[in-house]
Amino acid sequence: AVIRKTTPGSYKLSFPGCGVSHGLRGTLFAHGLREQVDVVRRYLDAFTKAGNTVQVNFVGLSRGGIGGLYLAQELACFSVSQVIVNLLLFDPVPGNLVWMASILDVAGQMNANQAMDVSFVGNLGRVDVLYPYEPLPAIAFHAPLLAKFPPGCKLREDAILGCHQGALFLHPRADTCLAFAMIRDFLEECGSRLDTHRQLARDLNLPSKKLADMLTQELQHCTPSTRFAHAPVGGSEIVRHPKGQYLNRYHQALLQRLGRGPPTAAAQGDPLYMLAVEVPD
Repeated sequence: AVIRKTTPGSYKLSFPGCGVSHGLRGTLFAHGLREQVDVVRRYLDAFTKAGNTVQVNFVGLSRGGIGGLYLAQELACFSVSQVIVNLLLFDPVPGNLVWMASILDVAGQMNANQAMDVSFVGNLGRVDVLYPYEPLPAIAFHAPLLAKFPPGCKLREDAILGCHQGALFLHPRADTCLAFAMIRDFLEECGSRLDTHRQLARDLNLPSKKLADMLTQELQHCTPSTRFAHAPVGGSEIVRHPKGQYLNRYHQALLQRLGRGPPTAAAQGDPLYMLAVEVPD
């Protein structure tokens, strides 16, 4: 772990991916996440014992998103007056096959089942979960996880452009600029300070109008697909429909902030969102 004091009263903890720190076991099966959670817990214990109220703003990608769910479970013992946990989970992937986790894992030992339920965590604040819609081959063990969250948290689940880490490449395209904007909004709205004047950030940090136009243009592309997910409800999917009034929920909210209506006229039967997280009734 690397810890750095950023601003008065603000600290930053960062970890390498568990594939870096724990080799093949970390890459495939997220081995090492619990150890990283333990490190964060020790800092939280020290902060709270000193009488501090702590707000945790967590961002995790892929297996790191599963680490965020484990961290929430670990910090559930704190009251809201002690610790508030805000999570941004970018394509949380447990490293298990959907059929194995749902059928064979009767003991509930796989990451998919151990991280699935955070509904008992009473000190969750804001939770943003972002799911790139493009599927990868099943052999890549990249099915994402739809977790069960408590009703009291501010949950925002959304499907986005791109495929897994490809949505975080540093080239200014629709998928990367959308991902940057959503992560930026989460951090800034949760009180974290970002330097958006560095070269890489400047390339991705588009004005709202330009980003809205870029996302609207994506509605012209008809590339339907389905991505299966681990979830409490079987058959849950990340879907790209052939059409939609908006690209996704973020696109709708962005247009509303700009005072714009739907960019396309809705035909009967068209879904509201082209990109969607869909859970069967």
